[in-house]
Amino acid sequence: MNKDNMAHSYLIIKHGALGDVIQGLDAFESLRASFPSAKLTLLTSPAFASLAGLMPYFDSIIIDERKPFYNLTKTRQIQKHFCENWSAVIDLQCSKRTNAYFKWFYKPTGGKWFGAAKGCSHPMPDFTKLNNRDRMLEAVKMAGAKPFKANLSWLSDNQAASALPVQLATPYCVIIPGSSPNKPSKRWSPARYAELSSRIHKLGMTPYLVGTKSENAVIEEICTLSHAAESLVDKTNLGQLAQLCANAQFVIGNDTGPTFLAAKTGVATLMLMGEDTNPQMSSPTGTLAGYLYKGDIQSITVEEVITKMQELKGGLLP
Repeated sequence: MNKDNMAHSYLIIKHGALGDVIQGLDAFESLRASFPSAKLTLLTSPAFASLAGLMPYFDSIIIDERKPFYNLTKTRQIQKHFCENWSAVIDLQCSKRTNAYFKWFYKPTGGKWFGAAKGCSHPMPDFTKLNNRDRMLEAVKMAGAKPFKANLSWLSDNQAASALPVQLATPYCVIIPGSSPNKPSKRWSPARYAELSSRIHKLGMTPYLVGTKSENAVIEEICTLSHAAESLVDKTNLGQLAQLCANAQFVIGNDTGPTFLAAKTGVATLMLMGEDTNPQMSSPTGTLAGYLYKGDIQSITVEEVITKMQELKGGLLP
């Protein structure tokens, strides 16, 4: 990198959701590795402020509550950030809202805007058929970054990823049966997950179910239907979850952020998808990541899941 880049500052926009943030880690790594002396600032949602603060990629974090534009106090707070003298704004969200930021707030002073906003200096091509991870990586390459692959050592090292509050039985696998509360249709049924848990137990492994408090009812139902299943609901932070998944035989879950996180650790990870998910754009990425898709997610059978995982693992389980 030449001396001119040492004074450069970049505003990167990524509001979420968790799966998209995880898919963006390679793009973040690429920016930091390519521009080690530049100032990198992330504009993100409150939900990801703590996670972003742990990342080794950014010099500062701006929290965007995405309040309605008629909330003038909040609107002015965000507006002022776009009046700063950025060398470039890299919009990895490319939403109607961020397009509006370009139209109404951005005051270019020789800087560049990489995004989907009409009239921006560096419009991105149609990324419709690209995986979200690849789309964001291509976007930062447009901004001059070289591609790098991220690792999650910063997460397990920094987020109190100490021993879990339970003694794990080994070998084990991890099951992620939840999803966004707004998209319960993305969930494979508790009955299917219970059947899968029993099958996994017969193969000599302990199935551990992970999730947040909001997924407690689903996990309790699975554990009631299959006594082989063990609940770790609300017992892991993201750092502990990353370690838990990395040391598992494999991970199986729905289209949800923690499944993307698992895939990123390099463990064999299978995502189950239905009509709410576009596999071209939203399949997990990782060394041993794969997916099963059917328009009706409930028509995916346990046998198909076991067979697909055997393919990912390259042989019999475990």
